[in-house]
Amino acid sequence: MGPRRFPWPVTLTESAVSARGLACGPRTVTLRAVRADDESAWRRLRLDDDARLTPWEATLPPGSPETLGSFREYARTQNRLARRGEAMPFVLVVDGAFAGQVTVSSIRWGSLQCASLGYWIGSPWEGRGVMTLAVAMVLDHLLGPQVGLHRVEIDVRPNNARSLAVCRRLGLRREGLRRGLMHINGRWADHVTFAVVAEEVQADDEFVRRLG
Repeated sequence: MGPRRFPWPVTLTESAVSARGLACGPRTVTLRAVRADDESAWRRLRLDDDARLTPWEATLPPGSPETLGSFREYARTQNRLARRGEAMPFVLVVDGAFAGQVTVSSIRWGSLQCASLGYWIGSPWEGRGVMTLAVAMVLDHLLGPQVGLHRVEIDVRPNNARSLAVCRRLGLRREGLRRGLMHINGRWADHVTFAVVAEEVQADDEFVRRLG
């Protein structure tokens, strides 16, 4: 194992969220490491929102040698990658309730120092600015001194209006269309790439500050 790249597990928290104008309704928004005992809460929320989330869900293409493991295996693998500096599997918690996930993947070091970010949120919190705040919190963490990445990108389906709105509200730069980027809901799907590099964010203009 190489040198430790960043602290893990880590917890990111914003308090007085509604009072500060960061989102509508919640008092506290927290991002923490996924745990094996999150399975029951994850399963309840995911099944309740199955019809809404399935069209955007990554799938394995036909003939793939990979298989989907259990939630426990997923949590163990993701946290192992995090300790190696290759991922950050965050759970989104709103006022103490499991509300979704924000996952940082494909973290690369060396001459790249970049990562990709993906997310989903349960319908009880949709449309309140909660996910925009959560993504802002993670971007500040990734591009700030605790992690120190240079570039973060988010890939969004062109017809996913809510995810596009998150990227636009945060002022991320649209870079263009990537054909057949990912296998989604049973077929290869195009994505629009949004990105930010560290030079585009000043110390007094962090993403959470922009929302307030």
